Amino acid sequence: MKLKKILAVALALSMAVGSFTACGGEKQGDAKQGQEVKEDKLPFEVVDLDGYVFTVADNNTNRWFPEEGASERANAIIARVNKVQELFNCKIEIKPYGESEFANAVTAGEDYADIVVCETWNLGRHIKANRVVDLASLEGLNLNADYWTKYNNTNLLSYQGKVYGVAAPFASQMDEIFLMFFNKNIIEELGLESPYDLYDRNEWTFSKFLEYLKAAKKDLNGDGMFDENDRYGLTCGHSWDTPVVLYLASGNQFYKENPDGSIEFQLNTTNAFKAVKQVKEMLNPGDTFWPNPGSEMHAYVEAFTQGKSLFYTYSRGRGVADAIYDMQDDFGIVPIPRGDNATDYRCWVSHDAPSVSIPSTNKNIDKTVKILEALAYFAQDENEIELDEFCTKLRDEKSEEILREMPKYAHSDLAFIGQQCAGGFYAALNAVVNVTFAQREKEIASTVAGIELEVEDGIKEFINIMLGKTTTAE
Repeated sequence: MKLKKILAVALALSMAVGSFTACGGEKQGDAKQGQEVKEDKLPFEVVDLDGYVFTVADNNTNRWFPEEGASERANAIIARVNKVQELFNCKIEIKPYGESEFANAVTAGEDYADIVVCETWNLGRHIKANRVVDLASLEGLNLNADYWTKYNNTNLLSYQGKVYGVAAPFASQMDEIFLMFFNKNIIEELGLESPYDLYDRNEWTFSKFLEYLKAAKKDLNGDGMFDENDRYGLTCGHSWDTPVVLYLASGNQFYKENPDGSIEFQLNTTNAFKAVKQVKEMLNPGDTFWPNPGSEMHAYVEAFTQGKSLFYTYSRGRGVADAIYDMQDDFGIVPIPRGDNATDYRCWVSHDAPSVSIPSTNKNIDKTVKILEALAYFAQDENEIELDEFCTKLRDEKSEEILREMPKYAHSDLAFIGQQCAGGFYAALNAVVNVTFAQREKEIASTVAGIELEVEDGIKEFINIMLGKTTTAE
């Protein structure tokens, strides 16, 4: 790991030095000569764009212009941006992303930005209204290159060869993969086997997880009641996420896309019913779940850091889980447990993860593609640097080993893009959340029976939208 880190830093520094030299008054002829030497080794064509302004709509400024010296990753980002500006004689600028502003601009036929970077779920509405282009149709954008495929591991915004949004090395979804944090002190107190050992034997399953949840329940103050003063098995950064995360980890899906483009509803199967019932048991409010679902997200993290929950699940992105890294008790990290009959681990990639799209009113697609391809190519080392930096917050080498394996467990479902562009899709998500958490008096079979016609219409609508056969705007 140290060798990788040294190489990555060396590359970032060499890029930064090259950029500094170019900005320090180098003659134009010398700059072009330097480009010609490098062009033979690059997987894309380098052209002079004559000062073209490449505009990024993104609310995360640190993806583009972090504070110099703030971290090794920040320096690598600065080097990447400078390198692309130098090679193409262009200027990269950033503006805040706004869904309404984007929608209004496209409706008026106006240019909004070269690329948009926003939450994956948000793009569903833009796809429905034809506000973004099919990236797979653009000449020069090599989405099959390693520097794209490594990061676009869920292919969530793709359907039948059409690609409306992608994860990228500079807009990675890796830190939005849900993890399971566990309190080592409580494990030791209860005399339970370490989740690490269970994971190593591929025995980290729903049944074992439920066993641990029940064992963790404790009336800490001895008042005979279970409330926020006591200990539970599980807490989650957001109550809606928990049923979704566990259902997908069971090995089941909401929707399945077949090779011919047809989509099958998967929640109405016997296996899905069994999985939902098991998830429901895990989320019993009086037994295994933090009892204040209306609380702010920091309250859920505090429940874990204060020893009031054995497990906490959330992504490590966006800072929600940051308090964990300084908690007094020792902690570890494992994947979300797999369903008893599942063959592998499946860890949900949050629909808040970033995705990159190109607006349909972009009048400079050719220039956009050239710069976008270069940005992806030169950003490859940034996530490795970030992961190295993040791992310094962990307490043991096993956590780091597992964290580095998490991308192979990354998983999502068509439901999370369809929920924003086809109504029936959301009905499926809502059914699982209601039955297991919000309206626990309901049964899954009758609930699914009540939404099947709605889901059927939603599937038809979704297919038409993804194939570009509708122009419905919101």
